[in-house]
Amino acid sequence: MHKKYGEGVRTRYNPPMRILALLLVLTAAAQAQAPEPVEVVHLEQHLWKAMAEENFASVRKLFTPDFVEVDSHIAALDTLLITLQQCKLTDYELHDLQVRILGPDAAMTAYHAVATFDCGTEAKPDLHHFDTNDTTTWVRRSGTWLVQAHTETPAKP
Repeated sequence: MHKKYGEGVRTRYNPPMRILALLLVLTAAAQAQAPEPVEVVHLEQHLWKAMAEENFASVRKLFTPDFVEVDSHIAALDTLLITLQQCKLTDYELHDLQVRILGPDAAMTAYHAVATFDCGTEAKPDLHHFDTNDTTTWVRRSGTWLVQAHTETPAKP
């Protein structure tokens, strides 16, 4: 005689153990390490340095695939990368850099940027100067910090 599936198997519903297991999972998630502000400052500085050095492979790796930039237009990552290839970041300064920790896997920087881009050639430079107030939203995905969004607003003189 064959037993039916589940016959002879004793299971016991143990609500306290299930609650304890749930609490352990929730506690571990809540204890995810939020970034230190100095870590986020270094991320922002690394981003600008990579752009100035025209290290496009490194720059691309610093952004989420669904990155969005908002300035006078709304642009995706591909548009930003094309612009950076056409116009070299020749000089930049970041002032009053502030960090806001939004959660264990999200942070935002806000700062004043003064930058010069050369969209011309070596023989005929075409310099563009920018004086903007910027924000960058950083998110941690699979342990790696990436730029999710960036905004630029012209600074008032």
